[in-house]
Amino acid sequence: MKLKPFDKSGKFYKGNLHGHSDYSDGLLKPKTVIEFYKSYSYDFTCLSDHLWHDKRFAAESVNDVSDFNFKDFITIPSAEIHVKGKKYERAGLWHLVANGLPLDFKIASDNETVDELLNRIIETGAFVTIAHPEWYSLSSDEAIKVSNAHAVEIYNHAATISSNRGSGIATADFLLNNNKKILLTASDDSHFHKEDALGGWVFVKCKNLSIQNILYSLKNGNYYSSTGIAIHNIELDDNELLIQCSPASHIIISGSSNTCLSKNGYNITSAKFDLNKLDTSFFRVTVLNEYGKYAWSNPYWLDEIFKDWSND
Repeated sequence: MKLKPFDKSGKFYKGNLHGHSDYSDGLLKPKTVIEFYKSYSYDFTCLSDHLWHDKRFAAESVNDVSDFNFKDFITIPSAEIHVKGKKYERAGLWHLVANGLPLDFKIASDNETVDELLNRIIETGAFVTIAHPEWYSLSSDEAIKVSNAHAVEIYNHAATISSNRGSGIATADFLLNNNKKILLTASDDSHFHKEDALGGWVFVKCKNLSIQNILYSLKNGNYYSSTGIAIHNIELDDNELLIQCSPASHIIISGSSNTCLSKNGYNITSAKFDLNKLDTSFFRVTVLNEYGKYAWSNPYWLDEIFKDWSND
């Protein structure tokens, strides 16, 4: 049985979920940012300009990118939304990235809590990601507060190259170990003041390219994340897991607590694992090569897999 997203029909569309223009604190005009990603064979991007009442780095309305949709490239209305109350952040602000946000979404008020803001975003139908948790030292208690988000950034390119704080693995695994069915994303968080683009992206599987289809596939976990490695297939036969990928040096299965399995070598393009050897309720796949490029699957929950199996 093929697992998500490889069991879905359609094709993979490459996109950046987190990026900025001069509508907030980015260097380039929105059109220039969009043309940049299009020129590098992306299929979609998101201008998630900051949404907050501080004109030094943010705008007070969602960036209207409706003029930048084409048959072969779309731009999804998005924002990096802030609200007060975050510890370990200079301005005390939370950072939540919302893709597919209505243009009339209201800026957070000074007395709104992050819980209230998150619920308000989710009610719009947007796909919500916990942004760069390592970059601003998201604590365990804070992670639980926003665990209703759809995803956590497992990789943020701008934070990686500027401060070596671009990982979200610890936050993701903490939430997964607390039975929170969080998804994973890789993104640029590009501002173009430095070379912070083309570092992290998602490959979203859907039948054709549209904002609605991309958002549906994101919320249902029909994608994987990458910084330069391709995952070609993940499938399960009884309890034997097969992974196929572009040449790699390590293929790793990570489960609950510190459980793991791995295959290591040179120019590995496939691996098989016996899941009977992994005492866990979930697992996720990581593929990496000797050049530091990664790919990550979304987490798989064994109860859901076997439920789907029995329904088939």
